[in-house]
Amino acid sequence: MLFIRSILAKLKGDFAFVVLLVVAGIGAALYVKAAHVRADRDDLLRRVEVICARAGQPFEASGKVARGVACNVRIAGLADFKAKTDELTAATLAQALADHDARQLTDNLAARAAAEAARDAAHRMETADAEAERRNLVDREWTAAVNGVAGLRPTVAR
Repeated sequence: MLFIRSILAKLKGDFAFVVLLVVAGIGAALYVKAAHVRADRDDLLRRVEVICARAGQPFEASGKVARGVACNVRIAGLADFKAKTDELTAATLAQALADHDARQLTDNLAARAAAEAARDAAHRMETADAEAERRNLVDREWTAAVNGVAGLRPTVAR
């Protein structure tokens, strides 16, 4: 406690100098902070100029248009174009997938029908072959069954 009193007694005499040191410290801290703010601002302006140049519109003012307004309009237009293009691409892709699924369903149904027809034709052929062996006669049904196995049209009855 005595130590603190002795320090405060010494500071009372040099109070103006202590205030000057505090103000100088705060000023230095504000100067450094302002330097960082200026650097951030300059970096931001450089980035904006690069973005505007890539968008094809200068950042600087022209005529009655304020600085950055024309660039902002151009970038908004490009963003809108990208959104519409993405939407159209998604719709086209969805339609292509739907068409593919429909074709695949049709192909699957056709393949199933062809497999069933081949199975039925083989069954008819076995039946007709057994009947031809039993009667020892190859007739019109046997020929129609052979045509059915081969995928040909059945013979027309006369």
